[in-house]
Amino acid sequence: MALALFGLSIGGSIALAACDSSGANGEAAAPTRGRTGETPLASQVSATDGRTGGGEVASTTSEQSAARESVEVAFATDSIYGPRGAAMQWGLRRFAEIRPEIYVKLEPSDNLQTRLVADSLPHVALVHQHDFLRFRGDGVFTEVTDLLEQMHVDNDDYYFLPDTHTFNDLDHSFPATETNGAPQYGMPFEFEINGFVGNISLAEESGVYFPISIDSWTWDDWTEWDAQMTNADVGMYGTWARQDYQYQYLPQMYSNGLKKPFDDGLTRTMFDQPEALEAWEYLINKIFQYRTSPPADQIKTLSGDYQDPFTAGKIGIWPSGRVYSTGFSLPFIKNRFRWTLLPAVVAARGGPPGHGAHAEPNLITRRASGEGSEEPSLALAVYLASEEFQGRVGIERGHMPVHKAALRVPESRNPPPEGMKWLKIYADRPDNRGLFPFHSWRDWWIRHQQIGRAGWEGRQAPAEALAACQAWGVKHLSTYEGPSPFVREPVYP
Repeated sequence: MALALFGLSIGGSIALAACDSSGANGEAAAPTRGRTGETPLASQVSATDGRTGGGEVASTTSEQSAARESVEVAFATDSIYGPRGAAMQWGLRRFAEIRPEIYVKLEPSDNLQTRLVADSLPHVALVHQHDFLRFRGDGVFTEVTDLLEQMHVDNDDYYFLPDTHTFNDLDHSFPATETNGAPQYGMPFEFEINGFVGNISLAEESGVYFPISIDSWTWDDWTEWDAQMTNADVGMYGTWARQDYQYQYLPQMYSNGLKKPFDDGLTRTMFDQPEALEAWEYLINKIFQYRTSPPADQIKTLSGDYQDPFTAGKIGIWPSGRVYSTGFSLPFIKNRFRWTLLPAVVAARGGPPGHGAHAEPNLITRRASGEGSEEPSLALAVYLASEEFQGRVGIERGHMPVHKAALRVPESRNPPPEGMKWLKIYADRPDNRGLFPFHSWRDWWIRHQQIGRAGWEGRQAPAEALAACQAWGVKHLSTYEGPSPFVREPVYP
């Protein structure tokens, strides 16, 4: 998950540097299966095609485009590296074929507040959920509900989380709202979800055979397999347990029975619930009690020349968000070992698997409405959400396709890695949780992680560290003055 609003590090209309070997955060470019050897993404690109699952805005003939005046659309995105950059390169070239009158200018992705002060908003921007909520009320984003209706965009085609590209009155309901009928400010683009990846080669060499069906392994099985796969003397570990809020420890809390991390009134966090503590301790105990997970200070050494210890072949099971972004690991793992996605584990309390999900949309800003370029700006966002483009995302695998049909096709599910069917099974669950954001969420989260780190680094007992996190949540929310969330039915009154 990107916690800064944007991550672009280029300026003006410079071409995207879709590196061959490395990119943001040391991520390597994925092999472009089906189209290889493509050059970096150009800054002048354009828009949509007829029936791509993106609405009638896509049905523009070359004759119609030729009759239109040229228009510039400034687009800020961090999808410029590795498999994300490869998909964007392909998509913007395709967009240019269909809407050649639209000149797409890639701009640096600075902090949104900085761009507001400088009066330098792009027309279209990839935006984090909490920034959408923070700035929507200030008129930074333009509502495009009516225009999307004219384009005949079907919102049921997409995986949906409330309050990402639609304003759902800060919806903290559980289960989450599944349909979109709220004011809309752009289109979904990037979907993320947690799950499990496993090193088949390491497991089978250790006498472990991974599960292949739903509800087929438990926390007890996991603990047993960890012990079989761990050989610390040679740097091999059963699991990589780490302080990953959204994609590791919070999903295990959910699987163990926690409904959401905040109460309905947003007055306190819920980390004092026993199901939360059990999951927190279960994971941390892998590091310090059972010693089947490497401590944080060994990760760099274990990773060696690779991105992380799993990609290096040193980890048996990794609960993480790698499941939605396997394209970042493919060029490193190659054929050094077999790996797979796994079904979700059954936690101690036996509840249904809980997944943490996140979505980042492309939103239309007030610059587009102020300059009269809403339609071409939205055309770009619609195309990037379309079945055609998201199908390319499914090939490159920099993130999960947000278009449901694009995740169903074989190209999105073919190996490597094995077990790609589980990604769709994760995404189709009716009880996936978003971030439950609010206006000061990021401030709360940063301090929460800082406090909790003492438990993950062994400087404090797990229970004490989580209690300190809970105390911080109560303190922060006691002074929260933002809007209260909406819930359909009480969960934690």
